[in-house]
Amino acid sequence: MERKKIVYRRHDRNEIPLLPPEVRKKTFKEYSLGLGHTAAKDESYRCILCKKPPCQEYKGGYGCPVLGDINLWIEEIQNNNLIGALRILREKNPFPSICGRVCPQDRLCESTCVLTFKDNGQAVNIGGLERFVGDSIRMSGIDWKDPQDPPTGKKVAVVGAGPAGLSAAYFLARKGHSVTVFEALPFTGGVMRYGIPAPRLDREVLDWEISLIEKLGVEIKTGVKVGKDISLEELRNQFDAVFIGVGSGRGKKMGIPGEDLKGVYTAISFLMKVNVDYVDDMLAPETDIEVPKNKKVAVIGGGFTAADCVYTSIRLGNETHLVYRRTRETSSARQEEWDHLADEGAVLHWLTQPIEVIGNDKGEVVGLKCVRMELVPDEKGGRPRPKPVEGSEHIIECDAVIMAVGQGDNPLAYKDVPGLKIDKWNNLSTVDSKYRTNVEGVFAGGDVVNGGDTVVVAVRHGRDAAEAIHEYLMTGEWKYEKEE
Repeated sequence: MERKKIVYRRHDRNEIPLLPPEVRKKTFKEYSLGLGHTAAKDESYRCILCKKPPCQEYKGGYGCPVLGDINLWIEEIQNNNLIGALRILREKNPFPSICGRVCPQDRLCESTCVLTFKDNGQAVNIGGLERFVGDSIRMSGIDWKDPQDPPTGKKVAVVGAGPAGLSAAYFLARKGHSVTVFEALPFTGGVMRYGIPAPRLDREVLDWEISLIEKLGVEIKTGVKVGKDISLEELRNQFDAVFIGVGSGRGKKMGIPGEDLKGVYTAISFLMKVNVDYVDDMLAPETDIEVPKNKKVAVIGGGFTAADCVYTSIRLGNETHLVYRRTRETSSARQEEWDHLADEGAVLHWLTQPIEVIGNDKGEVVGLKCVRMELVPDEKGGRPRPKPVEGSEHIIECDAVIMAVGQGDNPLAYKDVPGLKIDKWNNLSTVDSKYRTNVEGVFAGGDVVNGGDTVVVAVRHGRDAAEAIHEYLMTGEWKYEKEE
């Protein structure tokens, strides 16, 4: 098709419309409505289709972790070929509709868009367009099927049905291998289901993209705890290779006084209870929790998980406070998330460090004692570090505290494998550049390797590990090459 002459715009970006704050705070429906066809087509024309697009490189934590061919699929939108656009997207990522919603594009692909460097221009809305392509095909009713190589006769076990495990399963199945996924929980999706709330990720979208993986013949067995119901050694005997993608999903607390009071939650237990009405003691210590409703809640943290807890708490009718020891600008969530939450009534306490959970004589939470912080230069040249301001102690009154301060290890699946190298955090950061562990035939990727990162990074781990597994299955060659 002959290209039309286009006048590119550096400004006037098409932003995604949202439900009004007063409407969205009262519903668990997805509040971001997505780009319509006219707006998406117009936005696609803002892309100048760079011959060497910086947005699809990945260096220093910027760009696209899956190295997506962004210029190619956006050009397909310009040419009215959404089927072609999705084909290109799914060559690198089985979750484009999801990543279009939950990726921090502002500090990944969009942060390197050429338009941002021209007269303070605005990046192409890459995330919005990626979501648009996936949603359009899903809502069209097209019976989508990804291409697949002939069967190889090789069998692979994948442990964990989160983004890393499902990504590995997808790419292995496309290579013609027989794949069985073992998931400890009674549902698939991992953090995409039990961590990210429905207001940010419509479950219909998640179910659809997982169904496309199952269409390739991937078998998913839920409610099977590897390390308890079946050992990893048994899987090694039954399969030609094993991929471990169990995440790093045990809830963590801060180690401050009062954190064992009634009404203190880990983020994982809180989100699991609300998102799927299920809490597993393998992931969280609270087995029969009652989530706070119409109360005062303090959420501790400054990342995506903290933002998700605030979104969820507000929708339960709670007056919700976010408490973070650094600034908004140094938080790891998208900056627009804080704007959205402030519009919904969240009270944001920046440069505030919790030091104690205050309880009453019944052992119930009544407040969070905090101290104000200031940022001071780091002596080693790193980012400024927070320092307490003397005499600034104060109490935020609350009935519940949710700690979104990171995730701990969950080594059940692999802790008894003889000789397997595990780091001091009980993770598998000991894998080499091809995601091989030191035990032949066993690979690992995702949060269990890096301790916790974005969905799209986990997808990249699963994809690259699948390539390495395929190479191993086809050649039989094994060489663990981890530098000490």
